[in-house]
Amino acid sequence: MTYAIVTGGSSGIGMAYAEVMAERGYNVLIVSNREDLNQSAQQTLQAKYPSVTIDTLMMDLATQDAAQSLYDYCKEQQMEIEVLINNAGMFYFGAVVEKPMRLTETMMQLHVNTPAKLCILFGKEMKERGHGYILNAGSIVAYMDFPTIAAYESSKSFLYKFSLALHSELSHYGVKVCCVCPGAVDTDLYNLSKGLRKWLCRIGVMLKPIQVARRGVRALFHGRKRKIPGLINYFFILCAKLLPDFMVDIIKKKFL
Repeated sequence: MTYAIVTGGSSGIGMAYAEVMAERGYNVLIVSNREDLNQSAQQTLQAKYPSVTIDTLMMDLATQDAAQSLYDYCKEQQMEIEVLINNAGMFYFGAVVEKPMRLTETMMQLHVNTPAKLCILFGKEMKERGHGYILNAGSIVAYMDFPTIAAYESSKSFLYKFSLALHSELSHYGVKVCCVCPGAVDTDLYNLSKGLRKWLCRIGVMLKPIQVARRGVRALFHGRKRKIPGLINYFFILCAKLLPDFMVDIIKKKFL
């Protein structure tokens, strides 16, 4: 059977991606380390899209062998993966040298090693078949170099550059690769209050997960190699590039 994989697909943007793929008629395999959320997402989406199959797999994608284990599972289940969406992620705020080393190691495994390996494993099959789609979840911070998010922004920067290169390598073989780089999204990732998130959505600074997912998947299927959802995010990127060092120092002194 033909499937779309969505890592981190049991909540937030990931569940929105899973819903968009189900809307498009794909069977979906949701992979995350939260069995309770997996089951809830499966029940919700299966009821809404009864014509497709929604499967789940509980797996810690921040382990060394996660990518190979997921690939092997799909082979054992005879799932042909036409769409790979690398969405699983985490976030923390603060000086990287003050955080536990294990926290940064987990982030790098989740944002760098596992998605890159999944791209290679499934990308090779897609190349041999002559078609396939890979979407990597980046962030507009990939264009920035601010204090307090050193590990997060550098990991997203790797995924962004890796996606562009992979797009160049695979585009002539019928495989489309896109890195979707949203700004602020209305999820629990940033630990903001619901009231603040609602206000930020109202003024257009934040996007709803389904907005990001629909725009991202549309860009992927149209062969775009990058997508920044929301025009305001282009303004934020420009401001970040033009921000003088003394302003960065002021921000640094306030938060570090």
